[in-house]
Amino acid sequence: MRSKSLVIKMKKEIRELENEMKKETVLEQLSEKCLHTFGCDLDEATKQQTYRAVCLVVRDILAQQRREFCSQYEKQHAKQVFYMSMEFLVGTSLHNNLYNLGIEEVFEEALHDLSVDLKDLYEIEPDAGLGNGGLGRLASCYMDSMSSMDIPATGFSLRYEFGIFKQKIIDGWQMEFPDNWLEMGDVWLIPRKEDTVEIKFGGKIHEWMEDGKLRVEQYDYTPVLAVPYDMFISGYHSNAVNKLVLWSAKSPNNMDMSAFSRGDYVKAIEQNAMAEAISKVLYPADDHVEGKILRLKQQYLFVSASLQSIVKSHLKHYDSLDSLPEKVAVHINDTHPALCVPELLRILLDDYGYDWDTAWDICQRTLAYTNHTVMSEALERWP
Repeated sequence: MRSKSLVIKMKKEIRELENEMKKETVLEQLSEKCLHTFGCDLDEATKQQTYRAVCLVVRDILAQQRREFCSQYEKQHAKQVFYMSMEFLVGTSLHNNLYNLGIEEVFEEALHDLSVDLKDLYEIEPDAGLGNGGLGRLASCYMDSMSSMDIPATGFSLRYEFGIFKQKIIDGWQMEFPDNWLEMGDVWLIPRKEDTVEIKFGGKIHEWMEDGKLRVEQYDYTPVLAVPYDMFISGYHSNAVNKLVLWSAKSPNNMDMSAFSRGDYVKAIEQNAMAEAISKVLYPADDHVEGKILRLKQQYLFVSASLQSIVKSHLKHYDSLDSLPEKVAVHINDTHPALCVPELLRILLDDYGYDWDTAWDICQRTLAYTNHTVMSEALERWP
């Protein structure tokens, strides 16, 4: 939690940003972004290119504020919240960020000089396909609130390629079609391929005793890579900028060249297609075994990648994981990320050599859980 003096300082800085941002500055930044991104002058840009240029300029502002915010809370060694949710119903980001930063009016004036209506650009942006109900909206509200209250927080979820489906009524029947939100919504996502995490599926387990401790090694497993994408979350009249980390599943081997050379083209890309299916769709149908397995893979990849990144980040700043409960609060939003409990325990035991009692104590003091319903039909089960 921020001190009162620090909050006042940050509020003052955000007001200074609002006062300093001039129409000429906005036009200059938009022109530069258009030239470097699309190779054209601002007055020659299409409406879609103008939309992207505006989003990229706003994203740069958020990135600068986030760097300053991170520097402040790292100096204080502040405790951080990590919010684990299978969905975040974010909505659209352009209007929200401009409004929160207090710079909507100056962007409106700058675009008016170009005969562009800012409201038309708002219409271009699709809803982020990261959630479809109350659970996801609650998660997004928490992220918005923590950002507005200057609380350092990170949300974790999957980068679904197809999230909220498009619905059409044909001959009286509801038909569902994929909604490719990333076509225009990807402008808010910043890939961090250098922080890719390996997730191990299947395989075999080798166990042995060493120095009185049980050691475990997993082998002959199928590796899947989880690639993180960052989406900034601004707070209302706050200098705090938090982020969502969204994981995208990839295969370490994009193509089997030997199969491709034999003319078996489908087989050549099969492994990559199977890996990418994990982050393809929000809530795949689970009325068959394959759907249940895919959901479980989604949840494990999302949980394991998130916890591995949290542990790695903690060890950059502190000597051991003994202090994890004092510096980290991992919150589980409903049953979907419940694998956080055994996975954090596994990481502490197998990867860092903790004994069971110490590892379990760390887990109990680090993890928190919100249960949203106890109805049996809403709980997921696997045979």
